[in-house]
Amino acid sequence: MVDKCNLTIESGKGGDGMIAFDNNRKADGGDGGDGGDVYVVGDTNVYDLSKLSELKKVKAQNGENGNKNKKSGKKGDDLEIHLPLITKIFNEDGTELLTVSMSGIKVKLLDGGKGGEGNFTLRGDGWDGKMSRKKGGEQLIKNIKLELNLKSDAIFLGFPNAGKSSIVNSLSNAKYKVAPYEFTTLNPQLALMDRYVLMDLPGLIEGAFKGKGLGKDFIKHTKYASLLVHCISLENENILDSYNRMREEFLNISETLYSIPEFVVFTKADIYSDEQLVIKKKELSKQFKDAIYISVFRKEDVNMLKEELKKRLSSISNSIV
Repeated sequence: MVDKCNLTIESGKGGDGMIAFDNNRKADGGDGGDGGDVYVVGDTNVYDLSKLSELKKVKAQNGENGNKNKKSGKKGDDLEIHLPLITKIFNEDGTELLTVSMSGIKVKLLDGGKGGEGNFTLRGDGWDGKMSRKKGGEQLIKNIKLELNLKSDAIFLGFPNAGKSSIVNSLSNAKYKVAPYEFTTLNPQLALMDRYVLMDLPGLIEGAFKGKGLGKDFIKHTKYASLLVHCISLENENILDSYNRMREEFLNISETLYSIPEFVVFTKADIYSDEQLVIKKKELSKQFKDAIYISVFRKEDVNMLKEELKKRLSSISNSIV
């Protein structure tokens, strides 16, 4: 998934006006067509910036030159750049230009060059006008930076190897790399659970807000989430300490992240027998009374988590309305 790229955009050049005369030596040349404009438009069917990052440069169509018989050249086709929602557009100097946040709304970034006038339009200026035409206006070129802020219903966060990716895989049809080593998830991953969008972010380590580990580049994606699913592996020797350290990291990253409603999910419950798990739950019940304990290898656990997630997300959605 590509969430940022540099892009050069270019509008269309205006077509040149034409010098032409009819059989009676009267001015007859048409005007050039305007060059195409450049727009951006929000599109819910676009999910990242990968295609644009490969193109690097996009251009609207040039206007056609004028023709004889007073025919104007055809206007160049506009260029519409379709972007995923919550894409921020920056000028080359880093100043923010706009945020694409609504589907189907077009915003013009560049005007196409104006078509030049032909000698029929300029004929009122006497013979000099009849022998004159104007060239089309030049195209505009602009370098912009695009940065996608992914929008999701629930984000899955935790220390590396907390089992986040395995959980998201089990809740959806997503299938991406899962392995028992740190930083398996190198990029944000989106998955669909019924109508809800789930996001698995790279594992955070202490100091992510200072640039440590893989967390810093993806912090921006936490801003628009409704629910924070805090995944904690039961393999941790000191679970409460692990929880508190991660909560402190959330606060250091941003108060917005810290304030998102939290749902604690203890992972890898299969390391315990049923009897041992009962004891572990009792041990942690005081600090984590609303947490649930799952193993992705047990279908009933996955279904329980799915229903609980839907219930909490529905509750949050209704409270906002």
